[in-house]
Amino acid sequence: MLEKLRKQMQNEQIEAYLLSGIENPMSSRNLHYVTKFTGSYGVAIVSMEDAYFISDFRYREQVALEVKEFDFVEVETSLTKTIKDVIARMGIKQVHFDPKITYQEYQTLEGLGVELQAKAGLIESLREQKTEDEIAKIEKACLITDEALEYTLKQLKVGMTEREVEVILKNKMIELGADKTWDRFIVASGERGSMPHGMASDKKIASGELITFDIGCFYQGYSSDLTRTIAFGEISNKQKEIYDVVYEAQKRGVEASKAGITGKELDMVCRQYITDMGYGQQFKHGTGHGLGLDVHENPSVSFRNEKALKEGACITIEPGIYIAGFGGVRIEDDVVLTKDGYKILNTFPKELIVVPAKS
Repeated sequence: MLEKLRKQMQNEQIEAYLLSGIENPMSSRNLHYVTKFTGSYGVAIVSMEDAYFISDFRYREQVALEVKEFDFVEVETSLTKTIKDVIARMGIKQVHFDPKITYQEYQTLEGLGVELQAKAGLIESLREQKTEDEIAKIEKACLITDEALEYTLKQLKVGMTEREVEVILKNKMIELGADKTWDRFIVASGERGSMPHGMASDKKIASGELITFDIGCFYQGYSSDLTRTIAFGEISNKQKEIYDVVYEAQKRGVEASKAGITGKELDMVCRQYITDMGYGQQFKHGTGHGLGLDVHENPSVSFRNEKALKEGACITIEPGIYIAGFGGVRIEDDVVLTKDGYKILNTFPKELIVVPAKS
């Protein structure tokens, strides 16, 4: 990733670029992308000739194992002084930095005595196109998520709360090898299915309800993102109708996925079908988003994105219908864009699953 960054720096005439990850998950993920460092205290400075990684004694051995392309400099007195010494050694006068840093991190940079320039989106643009290794990690996270949901559906009983179901899902993901799970899962049953972000609650699950699961975990730093809606017991014709509309829209979106299509065009594939079926006002969010080190990252699949999607991008396709007082349906796959089309990373079935409502 270091050479990818240098190529972009050369294109944009950037003398040096600084990435900081000091107890800050937002900036730490960009730092990890470039350096492979998984700790929580590090600064990287890259020029066309040099690449330095700065951390303290706690991470000395970890840096040696993970950060192969950088020269390590250990903090002896203060972080500011160490960065300043490294910049003097590099002989640079201007430093661009990742603006996802905290204000406290910025205060550290202010004391460096060089010209500072915020450069947003530089690393994010590099992250859009996934390598084979990145795709393999996302696919493994998807496999864990798929297996956890399959296991959990067998445990469902009338009267279980959504939170209890969330706990089963999380524990199973860790058991299957996930680094960690998302902080919260969407487990929205019955009328709560009308809330696109209906986090698991103390509501008890009843027979005859649709249940929407929006869940994911991280494997070696990379996230999955799976949404499935299932029937718990027998459901009404109206519930089945809504499911069928979302199913067909999602299927069409996946099949239209390919490098070169714009986010807006792909969004419209799903949106137009749902609108034609009479539910356009019940589908208000974008069709999808990028996926990788973050659950939500570039590129977006929405009417706002008129840029062509790149080969190697990993995106979600997740249309939904939400009817207040009634419920909702959403179906989501993680898809990698190829030159000729797409590859779906999830294996969990999308056809409507009816889980017996046992007590």
